Amino acid sequence: MDGASMRQSGSVTEQQRAVALTWVRRGYPVIPCSRTDKGPMVAGFGRDAAPEQLAPFSDPEQVSAWWSGRFKRAHVGLLTGRGADGRGLLVVDLDMKKPGTVLPDEYADVSSGADVLERLAAAAGGEWPDTYMVLTPSGGIHLYFQQPADGPLIGCATGAGPTAPHLGPLIDVRGVGGLVIAAGSYSAAQEIPYRRASPAGLLPQPLPGWLLERLRPAVVPAPARRPAPVHALPSGTRAERAAAAGLTSAVEKVASAGEGERNRSLFSAARWLGELHETAPAVLDESTVREQLLSAALASGQNERESLRTIRSGWERGVRDGSGAGAA
Repeated sequence: MDGASMRQSGSVTEQQRAVALTWVRRGYPVIPCSRTDKGPMVAGFGRDAAPEQLAPFSDPEQVSAWWSGRFKRAHVGLLTGRGADGRGLLVVDLDMKKPGTVLPDEYADVSSGADVLERLAAAAGGEWPDTYMVLTPSGGIHLYFQQPADGPLIGCATGAGPTAPHLGPLIDVRGVGGLVIAAGSYSAAQEIPYRRASPAGLLPQPLPGWLLERLRPAVVPAPARRPAPVHALPSGTRAERAAAAGLTSAVEKVASAGEGERNRSLFSAARWLGELHETAPAVLDESTVREQLLSAALASGQNERESLRTIRSGWERGVRDGSGAGAA
């Protein structure tokens, strides 16, 4: 259903639902989008969204329900940034130059973002990337890639800019917190589908090295952070000693979590400690848990802002779930 042509027989609902479920089976989350302005019609997917907030976008039952009921004729949007395994898509959006657009002198003769990308590739001694490619109704191109397997996920950027992941004029980058309209998604208003232009069977590929270097900001080593001391003494109560041991165990699990499991491990640890909070509040106070888990998350290579968001979400959920757990 996501090929260069789309059968017009059958209902738009069936077509859109089939496209959405195809991408979910591939491991990529989807979202209903407006057929007029392409805006998202469901909330909860932003760059700071916790795993539990993102889960519905990869749930086949929820996705099928969206395109069977309220959003049955919606565009199929693909969430970029995180996939079902913790990673996901990065899309390089190459726009056409619009009349009246003024570009820097070095790009004054280009007509599209594709021209700009070709120049960047040539300057880096690289090749035009061979990956899943989509033609948009406006004549632009979407190049789909896998988010990098190591290091932080790449975010969003629009046009030229002094820092990564900005690439250049007429090029947008859709990463964490972004979305694109899927190939095969058809809008009666536009009368043209987004069309796959790459060979059948070719799915999003890893980023070529030259492009990854342009998209990833230079990493400045952060000063080592020492975990805050755990406020529990050998003379503490049995519950306090157990809580201190539990905190140490949770920190170790977060610090040693592998690729694709780090954010999930962090959320689970924060939620579990939140559930235990009531049993030993002097040990498992919120500030101590946050500092300990954040230190472990940073040591494993996670982003500080995202980690703090995940810790807060997990902790609040755990405290709610654990409230009154000691009652008879």
